[in-house]
Amino acid sequence: MKIKYLLLVIYIIFVFSASGEKTEQWGIYEIILKGTQTGNPYIDVDLKATFSTEGFEKTVNGFYDREGKYKIRFMPDRIGKWTYITHSNISSLNSKTGKFECIKASGTNHGPVQVQNTYHFAYEDGTPYCEIGTTCYAWTHQTTALQEQTLETLKSSPFNKIRMCIFPKDYIYNHNEPEFYVFPRTKDGKNDFTRFSPEYFLNLEKRIRQLQKLGIEADLILFHPYDRWGYSQMDMGTSIRYLKYVVARLSAFRNVWWSMANEYDLMESKTMYDWDHLCEVVYKNDPYKHMLGIHNCRGFYNHDKPWITHASIQSTDFKSAKKWREQYKKPLVYDECRYEGNIKPSWGRLTPQQMTAMFWKSLITGTYAGHGETYDMGDEVLWWSKGGALHGESPARIQFFIKYLEDAPDGGYEPVNDYAAGKYGEQYLYYFDEEKPLEWTFDLPDYRNYQVEIIDTWNMTSEILNQNFQKKFTVKLPGKPYMAVKITCKGFLIPVAPITVNHDGGLFYKEATIDLSQPDNATIYYTLNDSLPDENSFKYVHPFPIFKNLTFRAVAINHEGSTSDLAEIEFKKVSDIRESESVGDKLKGILYQCFKGEWDELPETKRLVPVSTGVANNINLDPKCSEHGFCLDFNGFINSPEDEMYTFYTKSDDGSRLWIGDKLVVDNDGIHGEKEKWGQIALRKGFHPICVRFFEREGDCRLKVYYRIGGGVKKEIPSEMLFHSNKLEN
Repeated sequence: MKIKYLLLVIYIIFVFSASGEKTEQWGIYEIILKGTQTGNPYIDVDLKATFSTEGFEKTVNGFYDREGKYKIRFMPDRIGKWTYITHSNISSLNSKTGKFECIKASGTNHGPVQVQNTYHFAYEDGTPYCEIGTTCYAWTHQTTALQEQTLETLKSSPFNKIRMCIFPKDYIYNHNEPEFYVFPRTKDGKNDFTRFSPEYFLNLEKRIRQLQKLGIEADLILFHPYDRWGYSQMDMGTSIRYLKYVVARLSAFRNVWWSMANEYDLMESKTMYDWDHLCEVVYKNDPYKHMLGIHNCRGFYNHDKPWITHASIQSTDFKSAKKWREQYKKPLVYDECRYEGNIKPSWGRLTPQQMTAMFWKSLITGTYAGHGETYDMGDEVLWWSKGGALHGESPARIQFFIKYLEDAPDGGYEPVNDYAAGKYGEQYLYYFDEEKPLEWTFDLPDYRNYQVEIIDTWNMTSEILNQNFQKKFTVKLPGKPYMAVKITCKGFLIPVAPITVNHDGGLFYKEATIDLSQPDNATIYYTLNDSLPDENSFKYVHPFPIFKNLTFRAVAINHEGSTSDLAEIEFKKVSDIRESESVGDKLKGILYQCFKGEWDELPETKRLVPVSTGVANNINLDPKCSEHGFCLDFNGFINSPEDEMYTFYTKSDDGSRLWIGDKLVVDNDGIHGEKEKWGQIALRKGFHPICVRFFEREGDCRLKVYYRIGGGVKKEIPSEMLFHSNKLEN
C-alpha cells in the first residue's frame, strides 16, 4: 500500500504522561504511537525521535511493533529533564513532542557494560564488570517450561553473560521447530522477509528483561550458519533491514551485547566485505554503542576494526593471548573454549577440571573465558543448545573462582609472566594448571610484607600462611594439579631512600668530587674498588675529591638493617680536550634561524629556507616563528672560562640536540613531552662553536639549555658566554 493511503487513516495516541513521567537512568523510556496497519509499516514508514537535555541530544530509530502500534525506545544516560521530538515520513507521526525526567539509577542498575583500561570491562557507572559467560544457543526457541527452567538455573549460577541466538539453530541435539519464527512463514514454509513476527520479539524481550533482573548480559548472536529455514542465506538488503529492526527494537535494553555471528567464517554466503558492512550497520544504528564482537570458527575476523569493542574468540590457545592482546589492544573473551560434557565430538568432552582451568588460565593471561556444557542425559536437552538444567561440576568451581577474579587490583589483572597476573608490588595470582610443583620461589619488589594464600582451585579450599614474606622467598606446595597462589602486599617496610650522587656522568678532566645526599636515619657506606659496600666499608662523612679512574659504589643502611639500592658510578679521567678556536670579530649574542614545517625528528636545516633570522641573547624560545610546527637553529660560539670537563643539558618538548664543533654532545631528539638529557665534553679555555637545534610539532613547547663546569653548579648558559662572528653572520 502506498504511503498516501497511510496518511488518510493514521491517528496518534501518545502513551506517556506529561511532565510528571520519570524514568531511571539507563532504564527504558518508551513512546507508543497508534497508527494504521494498512500496507507494510515495516517497510513504508520511517520513524525516529531526537531526545535532548542541557545541550546534549541523541537520535534513535523507532519501529513498527504490532496491531497498529509504533514504538520508540530510549535509554537515557544522563540525569535531568529531557524533551523529545519525533521525525517521520508520515505527517501524522512527525514533529510530536514530549518530556520526561531521568532520575538516578537504583539497586543493581549500573548501566550498560563498556570497555575499561583497554583490556577489561566496567558498567557505565564505573562498577567493574568481571565477565563470566556461558552459552545456551537456542534456549529462547524451546518450550515455555524449558525456558523458565533455564532462567531458574541461571538464578543460582555464577554466570553474568549468556550467548544466545536470535535465529533458531539446526545442528546435532538441535532439530526441534521453534514456537515462534523471526519472520512470518507461509503454510508451505516460506519466509516473508519483509515483515517481522511480533510474537517472537515479545518473547525475546521478556527473556532479556528477566536476564536483566538476574544481572546477566544478553549476548545476542545476530547470524549463524546452522540453519534450515533460510536465515543464513538472506541477501544483503534483507540482512540490513533485519539488523536495523533488531537494533531499533532491542538497543534500549542496557544488558544487550551484539555478537555479529557465531562462526562467521562458516557462512559462505557472506564475504568479508559483507561482514564489514553489516558490522558498520549495527554500529551506526546503535545510539548507545553496546559491546559488539564477532565469533570465529577457524580464522579470526579483523578485531582492529573500529566497530569491534572486544575480540570474541573460539580457541583454547591461551599461550597466544599476549600476542593477541598486543595486536588488538582490546579485551579478549574466549567465548568458546570447548565444553564440559560427555557427547562424542571431542569439543564436547572436556573434563570438569579442564573446563574450570580455562577460567584460571584466562585470569593469568589478562583475558576472560566462557563456560559451556554438553552433557547428554538421555533427553537431548543439552545446556549448550537448549538450556534447562546444569549437570556439570565446573559451575561450582567457577563460582569459587569469581571471588578471586573480583578481587582484582585496580585496573584489572595484567599478565606478569607465564604463570601469573596482577599489579606490580600490590597483588599477584599464580596458577600452575596441570603442573605439580612441590615448591616455588617468588622474587617480588622490595620493602614490602607479603601475605601468601595457597589455593586448591578444584577442591575449592585455600590456606593463608601464618607469616609475612619479603622480596625473594620460597613457598612449599602440595604437588597437586590445579593449584594457585595469591600474594598480597599487606604493608610496607621502612624504606631507605636512594642515595643521590651530585655528579652527572663519570668523566672528569682535572678532578671529580664525590658529593652524596645523605638519606634520613641511615648511614652511607662506600667502596672505591670492585667490591660491594656493606657496614664494614668506608663510612661517608663529607664530599671528597678523586683524581684517577675508579669504580665508586655506595649503599645507605638504616638501624633496622634495610639497605638502599646500590649507587654506582664509573669515574674515568680523560686526557683528550677540545682545543679552542680563533674567532675574528666577536659579537655578542648567538645567531638563529627559524623554519616552519612538521617533523617527527630534527630536520637537516641546510636544505630548508628560514622564515626568520636574527641574533638572540640567549638560547630559548623567544625567536620562535610559530606556536607549533617550527624548528629553531642556534649557531655561534660559547666562551669556556677554564680548561675543564663541561656537562651540557637540553630540557625540551619536543626534540633537541646540542653540538660543540662537530661533536654531538646531547641527543634529545624525537617527539616527546618535556625531557632532559645531558652529555659531557672536555674544553680548553676559549671559544668553541656551539649549535643547538630544536623542533616543536604540537602540544606543549619548551626549551632550556644548561651547563656545568666540572663539579660546579648546574645553570642556564648566560648571554655573557654566547657570541657570533661576522663570518657566521654573513
